Amino acid sequence: MEGNRRRKRKKKNRALGCIVVVVVILAVIAAAAAVLAYKLTDKRMGTGSADETIEVEIPEGSNADTVASILEENGVVDSALRFKLLCKLNGEGADFKFGNYAFPGNAEFDEITQKLNAGETVDDSVHITVKEGMWLSEIAQTVAETGLCTADEFMEAANSRDYDYGFINDIPDRDNLLEGYLYPETYYVPKDADAHMIADMMLRQFDTVCTENGIYADAEDMGRSLDDIVIIASLIESEVKKDDERELVSSVIYNRLDEGIKLQIDASVIYAMGKRAERVYYSDLEREDGHNTYYVNGLPVGPICSPRGASLKAAAEPADTDYLYYVVDNADEGSHYFTADYDDFLSASEKYKSTLN
Repeated sequence: MEGNRRRKRKKKNRALGCIVVVVVILAVIAAAAAVLAYKLTDKRMGTGSADETIEVEIPEGSNADTVASILEENGVVDSALRFKLLCKLNGEGADFKFGNYAFPGNAEFDEITQKLNAGETVDDSVHITVKEGMWLSEIAQTVAETGLCTADEFMEAANSRDYDYGFINDIPDRDNLLEGYLYPETYYVPKDADAHMIADMMLRQFDTVCTENGIYADAEDMGRSLDDIVIIASLIESEVKKDDERELVSSVIYNRLDEGIKLQIDASVIYAMGKRAERVYYSDLEREDGHNTYYVNGLPVGPICSPRGASLKAAAEPADTDYLYYVVDNADEGSHYFTADYDDFLSASEKYKSTLN
């Protein structure tokens, strides 16, 4: 009996010992996890002191991963991995701008991203902002306002093929040759830059965006020219305000092309008019112009604005729908109603027109 009791005590002690070990291990894991979670989400990034200034250069075309590596290499952040994680957790990284920056040695995450988003550089470069949907003529005027060149000089540069990009020679001969290819972005331009150099920066950004987003490969897979993709993207950019509608509008364009139906996109009429207009009248639809999709069959002769990456991607990867029509259903939100039925489209159009009275 005594032997049985001793064996039971030993088993009980071993069980208690195992429980203690497990508890200790769990406690260590929990503590390590807490430390790791704190370390990953702590927004203190700098490796130096407040009175220290660290200057870094963010090259044009850098994505969030590249920026994180540059910041770590220069001691602005203690970990590129942690900086990238914080970017993902906080929705940062998509709007970082290139240029020369100065950060305090003890910079925090929010301070760093604020500077990068705002383009708060320390150099004496000239800032040129090309907005999504701008026409080439509007870009030329924006560039001219910097005093670096005249609008005519920029238009001359934008009708030249003297650039080292493969896609340039594939653009058909036409007026406003580089319309659609001057990528919308904020550029930090040297004070001695000329029109050709400025246009080249915009073309380089276009090339970078197309490469990173697989636009070249998508166009080839579709059996479409890059120019077709840029033209369709420019139509999407001009028509769409809500991001989740880009692929839908793209599908309508492709479906109408496949069915041999004129695209009849009002934005193309406005471009053909040569001036911005709030409304399009029936007389405008009859304008005999290669950009007017009420007049021409198929795609217009060229792009009608500078599209952003999201529109280029939508043009290269349209949604799979049978939609042939869309009409505004909420002017304030800029949303559209999509349908494959013509009578349904007419009904939705009348409903929208009634809200304008």
